[in-house]
Amino acid sequence: MRKARGCFIFFIIIIIIAAVIIFYFIGSNDRKIASDDSTNIKYSDELASYKDNGTDYLFLGIDEREDENKFEGRTDTMIILHIGNNGKNALISIPRDTKVELEGHGTNKINAAYVYGGVNMAVSEIYKLTDIKIDKVMLANFSAFINLVDALGGVTITVTEPLHDDKSGSDFDPGTYNFTGEQALAFSRCRSTAKGDFDRMDRQKYLLAELFRQKANFSIIPQIPDILKILNEDTKSNFKTFDYIKVALKMMTNRDDFILLTLPGESVTIDKISYVIVDPDEAKIFLNENLG
Repeated sequence: MRKARGCFIFFIIIIIIAAVIIFYFIGSNDRKIASDDSTNIKYSDELASYKDNGTDYLFLGIDEREDENKFEGRTDTMIILHIGNNGKNALISIPRDTKVELEGHGTNKINAAYVYGGVNMAVSEIYKLTDIKIDKVMLANFSAFINLVDALGGVTITVTEPLHDDKSGSDFDPGTYNFTGEQALAFSRCRSTAKGDFDRMDRQKYLLAELFRQKANFSIIPQIPDILKILNEDTKSNFKTFDYIKVALKMMTNRDDFILLTLPGESVTIDKISYVIVDPDEAKIFLNENLG
């Protein structure tokens, strides 16, 4: 009994220490990482059937080289972290080549929405496709991804097919690797396989899910100051302290239960430009089937 009580007290102390560290570092940096863009999108009052007052965080990966930190350019990656109150949590990829009509800019790819209209336009276009109401947004560049993976001690990934692609820097034969940040970035950006960008999105979600599964535990506590420093320097968001805590706790308590989804679409070439055609009605039915 005394041993169990001692373990419980130790657990509570660890939680309190972690909370103090999180509140101190994030609270002192809220102003610095606050996004210049608001997300005041006028949503329909009618909720999609898979919505249950859960929370949706949008992560936009900016195709920006190291040490720039201007957060300018197209969104190389668009992933939604859906935390459902019905117990269903998911990572949802939006194909970056999705064909859309951008107000004032005509036919375009959805990854250009951020370039022309900032966070608001990106969030608005995602809502049109999915009925998902984005709550908070984080922009991250290549440096953020590399540095976070390295701060966590790398990530163990199984490569199931040859990945050799000069554009992404990937050069991996099938096997299991403990990737550094640079290697993880190359793996997640590779498009040289049969399904191109769809394979790339699957690898991205797989890598993120493995990071959650392998690293979301109490061993991460000593790395919290380094992680928060990276978030402060290499990301831009309108996250508040509660958002970080909510996401962290969800990753720690449900790290093996994330559903990995990609919006269904068809690759086409129009006027020598490659697009992905996503039917909004089909996308909403797909999400309802998987999240409802």
